[in-house]
Amino acid sequence: MTINTSMKLADIVFEGGGVKGIGLVGALKPFEQKGFQWKNICGNSAGSIVTALVAVGYSSDEIKKLMIELDYTKIADKSHSIMPFLSNVQNLLLKKGLFKGDYIKNWIDDALSKKLKLSNKRKVTFGNLIIPNEQGILLNNKKYKRKYKLHIIATDISRGKMIILPEDIAEYGINPNELQVSLAIRMSISIPYFFQPVKLFNKNSNKKSLIVDGGVLSNYPVWIFDINGIPQYPTIGFKLGGNKEIREHKITNILNFSSSIIETMLEAQDDIHIREMDFLRTCKINTLDIKTTDFNICSDKILALYNSGNSCAKDFLKTFENDYEKYRIMRSNVSDRSYNSFISKNIF
Repeated sequence: MTINTSMKLADIVFEGGGVKGIGLVGALKPFEQKGFQWKNICGNSAGSIVTALVAVGYSSDEIKKLMIELDYTKIADKSHSIMPFLSNVQNLLLKKGLFKGDYIKNWIDDALSKKLKLSNKRKVTFGNLIIPNEQGILLNNKKYKRKYKLHIIATDISRGKMIILPEDIAEYGINPNELQVSLAIRMSISIPYFFQPVKLFNKNSNKKSLIVDGGVLSNYPVWIFDINGIPQYPTIGFKLGGNKEIREHKITNILNFSSSIIETMLEAQDDIHIREMDFLRTCKINTLDIKTTDFNICSDKILALYNSGNSCAKDFLKTFENDYEKYRIMRSNVSDRSYNSFISKNIF
């Protein structure tokens, strides 16, 4: 199979990984240079930030500029405390997280609205990201619509359930078209202990839910755009990973103990579950041993992460056509029934 060289249509899925998501931006550039066009886009945690920027029309060069200019230290925005020396303990006990997440949400709102040129400080909603005349569905479930160019993954820990946004917001009595993209991202980036969870009041059940990082249940949802049979065009996953050496965590107090737990969970979880054929459509990005929660990252490391993503994507593209043909052959040998069973066990 030869992929059309004039316009290569694909769906993309971006893994979460905190500040390591800068590597995802670097990986986009070689695909743009090869003429790839993105149909449906899905992101989780940090990946949701990059995918939202892509969904509204930012190029990789424009996103790189935004990421370089972003003040990462302000992402760690703590709630005000009358006793600053107890602020960490107070935020964890009362707010269930160290940081408010207001800075990054407002930054996203500004970036998205600016690109779509919305007036009167209107915020971008999923209703702004509908693909005209698209009638397709996702996951063999009429609930999930391909008409939404962007999908974001989060976790409702009150209900013990992964939620796919915007569609699943309807379960809380909210119109999916009216859901703010920045709020969905704020849910998806809520790394437990670090960011305060988003509180959602369910209008249908009169109960409150706490929403956290989608990576708690699936950090790499490469399956989300899969269909029965052989796909007409590929889904390409972008996965963040370090080198193969084991990195030791220095644990000296309860905070970095919690940090080590969360990072281990997010970094290792989906590697266990990725099927062999999914590796064939996965561009793995070396994140240079940079921590998920390194909010004090310096400019040199930002550029190093970007360049690493760029280099890894170029290597991936060298064998992609052959690898994707292998994927199609492997997919054709799996019955739709068994494939759908796999999806159901991992999602619903």
